[in-house]
Amino acid sequence: MMTEEEGTISGALDVMLDDAGKGLVRYRDTDSWYHIGNIEGEDAKTWDSLGDLVKAIKKVAGTRDVAGNAVVFEA
Repeated sequence: MMTEEEGTISGALDVMLDDAGKGLVRYRDTDSWYHIGNIEGEDAKTWDSLGDLVKAIKKVAGTRDVAGNAVVFEA
C-alpha cells in the first residue's frame, strides 16, 4: 500500500474507511492508522463501501509490472 503519511508499507494489514470515505490502513495489532495515498500525491480516491476498497486491493494483490516489480496498491 502507498500511504500518505509513511510511504509504501506492506504486510498483514487491516483496512477501514474514514468518515469521508477515504481508505485507512494499519499493520495488524498496532494502533496507528494511515491514509492510503498515491505516488502522484493527488487527492486520494473515496470509496462507497469497505467492500469496494477490499475488492480493489485484492485485484492488484500479488501482481507485478512488466519489469517484475510488485504492484503497490494506490488510491
